[in-house]
Amino acid sequence: MSQQNSVSLSPQGLKEIVEGTSAETGEKFFNALVQHLARAIGTKCAWVTEWIADQRSLRALSFWAGDSHIADFEYAIADTPCASVIENRRLVLIPDRLLDLFPRDPSLEPLGAMSYMGVPLLDTNGEILGHLAVMNDAPMREDESVVAVFNIFAGRAAAELRRLRRDRALVEREHKLSRLFDGAMDAIVEFDSDFRVTNINAAAKKIFCREYSADDISFNEFITQQSRGKLIYLIEELGRRPEDKQSIWIPEGLVGIGPEGKQFPAEATLSRYELAGLTFFTLILRNIHDRIETEELIRSLKGEAAYLRAEIDKLQGFEEIVGESPALRSVLADVERVAGMDTTVLITGETGTGKELIARAIHRRSGRAQKPLITVNCAAISPHLQESEFFGHEKGAFTGAVQRRDGRFKLADGGTIFLDEVGEMSLDLQAKLLRVIQEGEFEPVGSSRTIRTDVRIIAATNRDLEQMTREGSFRADLMYRLNVFPIHLPPLRDRANDVVIMAQVFAHNLATKSGRPLAP
Repeated sequence: MSQQNSVSLSPQGLKEIVEGTSAETGEKFFNALVQHLARAIGTKCAWVTEWIADQRSLRALSFWAGDSHIADFEYAIADTPCASVIENRRLVLIPDRLLDLFPRDPSLEPLGAMSYMGVPLLDTNGEILGHLAVMNDAPMREDESVVAVFNIFAGRAAAELRRLRRDRALVEREHKLSRLFDGAMDAIVEFDSDFRVTNINAAAKKIFCREYSADDISFNEFITQQSRGKLIYLIEELGRRPEDKQSIWIPEGLVGIGPEGKQFPAEATLSRYELAGLTFFTLILRNIHDRIETEELIRSLKGEAAYLRAEIDKLQGFEEIVGESPALRSVLADVERVAGMDTTVLITGETGTGKELIARAIHRRSGRAQKPLITVNCAAISPHLQESEFFGHEKGAFTGAVQRRDGRFKLADGGTIFLDEVGEMSLDLQAKLLRVIQEGEFEPVGSSRTIRTDVRIIAATNRDLEQMTREGSFRADLMYRLNVFPIHLPPLRDRANDVVIMAQVFAHNLATKSGRPLAP
């Protein structure tokens, strides 16, 4: 048996290790550590490795052998002295006969290895990070001072390995965050307490049409003056909140400025944070212009569809106008004359004379026939709801206005509106109706926005509007605007010849519905 040589560590050797590694980090630290460790304790080889758990192998971070470093050294731990270090998580010293104990380890014979000492490198949670080891071409025996220093520098190597892993994880995380930041569909803008933009993602550059470089853009350029005031108020509000509640939702609350100064509505989330004693804000912002337009279109189409369904239901059982009396033929001739024009029509006549049928006949023969005919019975609407019914309202405009609603004039845009019993309209509403006729525009209840509309008006009444104007209950200027083309419907008592014809039509329809033949 070979005589064992004691491997020892002198004060000078310890000094060399400390001085050789204290100023280094990363790869340079590991290179200095193994080189100075091998020289200081007099071994041929020293190496530090990283544990690859899924492959059950060790990858050398630095391997010093004799007088140089070995690059790209990686090996599986099976049948090697390192296996016991990793599996048992303890220092292992094999003083002699290393080749006899591990004949399947292919790296031992080329290095002339006879003895080995290794120690695991552990994370703070006990997880294996790698190991630190030395080998010699002569036997070695355990020396308490060497083992103590060996463990100390194993701890230093483990700390450096932990730092490298954290740095790699941080770089990977920053890379992922950067991809997430730039890949986000919403605009993200970071700015400081002076509103200087400190970061901006690709979506924000696109929505604001700006190229960004440090310290050359103020966020004030991105939003309107009114939105700046709102943002300042919200920033002050966030400053008063506790740290865990320093974010706020801004629904449809900002107006951005896009390419060529074009403004757009936006919803956003504003958050506040502090870093290195400085305050920063992050605004995640979304252009909702297209969404609002789409929602308004859907809402309008839904209202129109609901109204048209109701109108179709009302039409069940209505027949075409029938009769051959001179009075009726005169009315139908007027319908043919006026239908093709956009002239306002006033239909007068007693209740039950068929004013709505005449209005429908005019609409069907007009150039607006493919657009809706919206019917409003002014007498059936409560006076305090008439304005909302005609012009719509905003959410919260009055008690019970739980959602935004389009009025009949908005639904009738491009088509015809039939104002039945127009004499029952309040004076206030008459003034607003006059404006629609003259200007083609109106404001919904509770809104300051002006809506333009292209509507043909057909009005009907069983009252004497001229008498009402003299009494002051109907505006004279409105009556003149409505009475551009008057059509008067004669009562059935003045159309005696039509009674028999109408009776025959009604009888035929009734027989058809009941499935019974008419008696001869």
